[in-house]
Amino acid sequence: MKRNATIPPSDLLKLIQGISDVGPLLNSGHIRAQDKDENTILHLIVERGLENLIKPLARWIPPSSIPNHDGWTPLHLTVRNNDERMTKALVHAGPDISAQDQSGKTALHCACYNDAVKIVRFLLDQGANPSAADYEGSTPLHEGLAPSLTPNAAHERQVPFFIWLVWVEKVLPGSFLRLEQILSFKQRKGETLLQRATSGNHSNFMRVLLDAGVDVNTRDSYNGYTAVLRAASRGADDALRLLQKNGADILAGDYHRRNALHLAARTEQKPSTAKLLLKAGVNPSAQDWQGYTPLRYAVEAGIPE
Repeated sequence: MKRNATIPPSDLLKLIQGISDVGPLLNSGHIRAQDKDENTILHLIVERGLENLIKPLARWIPPSSIPNHDGWTPLHLTVRNNDERMTKALVHAGPDISAQDQSGKTALHCACYNDAVKIVRFLLDQGANPSAADYEGSTPLHEGLAPSLTPNAAHERQVPFFIWLVWVEKVLPGSFLRLEQILSFKQRKGETLLQRATSGNHSNFMRVLLDAGVDVNTRDSYNGYTAVLRAASRGADDALRLLQKNGADILAGDYHRRNALHLAARTEQKPSTAKLLLKAGVNPSAQDWQGYTPLRYAVEAGIPE
C-alpha cells in the first residue's frame, strides 16, 4: 500500500498536540499517511487514548477505514482496547462501521469476543450488522461465546448471557429472521451456537438455547462433533450434566468413531470428566478408526488411571 510521505503520522501527531489550531490546515492525505507499520495518525490517536483529537480531525476521517499491517482499522483497535469513549468518538466521526480485518471480523465481532456489552449495544444502535460472518463463518454472537474465557467470565459464567440479552433487545425485534433461525446459525465448519457455548462451559446461555428447542445432537461438518463431544474435549463437566439432563446422546461418536471418553483422554482432561462419562455408560473399551481405546490415549498422554 502506497504511503503518503508528506509528514509521518507520529510527527503529525506531535504537531497537532503542540499547535491547537493546526486542524484546519490538514487534508485527507495527512490522515491517510501511514508509517512503517502502516498505522495512520488515527491508529496512534487510538493507541494513546487521545479522544479529544478525534473531533477536530473528523472532517478528514475517510469513510473507508485504512487497516494497519495487522489488518486492524482504528475502530478495530479501539474496540479491542475496550475503550468505550474512544469508540463512540470514532464512530460519530464517520468511519465504516462494517470494515473487516484480515480475518473478516468486524468491530462488532471484536466487541462480542471481549465481552464489551456496552460497546456491543452501541455498535448495534449505530447499525452494525449482527449477522456479518467472518472468513470462517463466525457471526458476532459466535465470538461472544468464544471458549477462551476472561477471568471474570470464567468465574461468573454470566457474560455470554448478557450478550444474548442485548441480542434479544436490539436484534430480534427488527430482524426478518425468526428466533430459531438465529439460534441455528452455524460456522462454515458447521459449529453451532450450542457447541460454542458448550466449549466455554457457558451454562446460562446453554439453558437459553436448550429452552428455545435447539437440536441438542446436531453435529458439525468437520469432525462430526456434537455438543457432548465438545464438552468432553474441553472438560466442561457442568455442560455435560446439562446436556445429559436435556436428552443429549452421551454415547455418540464422531466421524472417526471416537466417543466422549476418547476425546477427554486425548485432550488430557481432568479425572472428573472421565468419571462422569463412565457413570453415564460411555464405553471405555471402544476402538476408534485407528483401533485406539480411551485408555490407550490416556496412557500416551500420561494421565494416571
